[in-house]
Amino acid sequence: MGASTKVAAALKRYGRAMKLRRRIGTTSSYVDVDVKGVASGFKPDELVGLVQQGDRSVIISNAEIAATGWPGPPRKGDFVVIDGVTAAVQGAEAKYLGSEVLAHVVWVRG
Repeated sequence: MGASTKVAAALKRYGRAMKLRRRIGTTSSYVDVDVKGVASGFKPDELVGLVQQGDRSVIISNAEIAATGWPGPPRKGDFVVIDGVTAAVQGAEAKYLGSEVLAHVVWVRG
């Protein structure tokens, strides 16, 4: 089992259902992908720069994005829907093992 498969399996088992959403063009059409992820708030000492109280960090697997052909990776302007609440992506960082993208750490607000 490859590293990305292990990360995807762990998030599938321990994560919760979320949607990664991207607006298509200038219309109100969206393309969604169902993902499992882990969301957590930032600690007080992490509230630096543009990070605000109430912002969250969300870890999602790249395997689910790649498997569906979703136009990834996540980026500013995308959305993550968690428990029916839509949060705006403020930034995202891919996590690699060698040249393989394992997961994305996504900073969301809302």
